[in-house]
Amino acid sequence: MLTDRDERALLAAAENRISRPLRIGAVLDSVRRTLARRSGNCVQERESVACQPTPTPIHP
Repeated sequence: MLTDRDERALLAAAENRISRPLRIGAVLDSVRRTLARRSGNCVQERESVACQPTPTPIHP
């Protein structure tokens, strides 16, 4: 027979087994983004069309 303390320990262990890969995935993603920002070999994020330079100057 399990006591309340045993049940809580089993539940906590199960939650840790489930959430550990999620936390590790989030950390790895964060590290990957940080390294990509620091290296010049990464693909730059796309700018919006408004940020793109126009091919001809605009005169009022």
